[in-house]
Amino acid sequence: MNKVLIITYYWPPYTGSGVQRWLKFSKYLPKYSWKPIIYTPENPYSDLTDDSLFNDMSNDLEVIKSPIWEPYHLKDKIFGVKNKNQKSGIINKKSFSDNFFNFIRGNFFIPDPKIFWVKPSIKLIKEKLKKDNINYIITTGPPHSMHLIGLGIKKYLPNIKWIADFRDPWSQLDILNEFHLLKFSINKHKQLERKVLDSADVVLTVSESWANDFKNLGAKNCCIITNGYDLDDFNFQHKKTDKFIIGHYGLLNHLRNPKNLWSALDRICTNNIDFDSRLEIHFSGSVSPQIIDEIKSYKYLKSKIKLFGYINHTDVIKRYAQSSILLLLLFNSSSGIGNYPGKIFEYFATKKPILAFGPLKSDVEKLFRRKKIGSYISYNESNIDAKILDLFNNKFTKSQIDFSEFTRENLTIELVNILNSLK
Repeated sequence: MNKVLIITYYWPPYTGSGVQRWLKFSKYLPKYSWKPIIYTPENPYSDLTDDSLFNDMSNDLEVIKSPIWEPYHLKDKIFGVKNKNQKSGIINKKSFSDNFFNFIRGNFFIPDPKIFWVKPSIKLIKEKLKKDNINYIITTGPPHSMHLIGLGIKKYLPNIKWIADFRDPWSQLDILNEFHLLKFSINKHKQLERKVLDSADVVLTVSESWANDFKNLGAKNCCIITNGYDLDDFNFQHKKTDKFIIGHYGLLNHLRNPKNLWSALDRICTNNIDFDSRLEIHFSGSVSPQIIDEIKSYKYLKSKIKLFGYINHTDVIKRYAQSSILLLLLFNSSSGIGNYPGKIFEYFATKKPILAFGPLKSDVEKLFRRKKIGSYISYNESNIDAKILDLFNNKFTKSQIDFSEFTRENLTIELVNILNSLK
C-alpha cells in the first residue's frame, strides 16, 4: 500500500473548519490503496474539542504528534485569555489593544504564529520519510506555515512528491487586512507563497475562482477538490415543527453579517402575525456579541434568538434536521467570491431549503444556478422580504438533485487519482 504523510494543524480531538476535510480523506484513502499518516501538533492553541470526531478514525491510523510553541501562550501569560474567541484565533471587531496585537501578529509572525513549528517539524519529518520509505506528502493550510514545512522537506528531499492544499487563499485573503500589514510584510507573504507554488508538484484548492487565482500567481499544476459531506453522518429523520427555524451553526462575525436579513425579518414580523408567532433564529458556535446586540435591537427579533453555544459536529447535524431554513453566509468580500463553506455540502445532504448571502457572481451563486437550488441574495440587496416569505410559505422547488459528486468518498477518489498521477 502506498503511504502519504499529511501535515495538518487541525486534527481531533481539536475541532474547527479545517478538521473535516483531511479527517474524511484519511477515512477513505485506505479503501483505495493509500495509507495516510498524520503529522499534527501535540498542543495546538485551541480549547474546543469534539471527541465524536474519533469515530472517523480507524484504530490503525498512525498519528504523529510533536509539541508546538505559539506566541499566543506568551500573550495569555501576560494579559490573560479574555474569551474563547481569542483562544480560537477568531477575528471580530476589536478594541485598540486587540488591534495592536493583530498588528504584532500580522507583521512579526509571517505567515502566522505557527511559524516556530516549521524547523523542528522539517527535521522530524525528514527522518520519518527516510525511515519508512514515504514518497508523498500533503500540507494543508491555513495556517500556511504548514506549507513552509512542505517547502523545507522538498528542499532537502527533492524527489518527494508534494501536494499543497489551500483551503483558503494566502496573499489574496482579505482577512489579512485585519492585521494592518506593512508593505514589507505583504511582500514577505507573497514571496513565501510564490516559493510554495513554484515548488509543490500539485497545488490543490477548493473552488474554481481560487484555482484561477493560484494559476495567475504561478501555480503550474492546479487542481480542484471541493469540500463535501459524508453519507455516514446523515442517518437522521427530519423533524417536523410548527416553528419556522432559520438556523446557522458556526462562525458568525462582522465579515459575514447579513444586516438586511435582520431588518427584513423584523419588517415581516410587523405585518404578518403568523410569521411573527413561528419565527425562531438559532445559532451555535462562535457568534459575535455585536451581531447578537444588533439583532436584539429590533423590536420583534429580540425574543426570537436561541443560542446553543459550542456543539459537536454530530449535534450540529441534528440541528440541521430541526431547522426549516439553513442559513449560508459567505465572506462579504472578494474572498467570498471563491468561498465554498464546508457546510454548504452538508446542507446539500439534508435536502433542506438554503438561504445564502454572499457577493455577486460568486462560485456558490453559480453552483446554485447550475444545480437549480437554494435562494442566493447579495449582501447589498435590500428588497428581500418576498424571497423570505416564499421560503416561509414553502414556495420553492424541493431538491431532487443528485449531489453524490460531493460525497467524501467520491472526493477521495479524485484525490487518489491525483496521487496516482504523481507516481
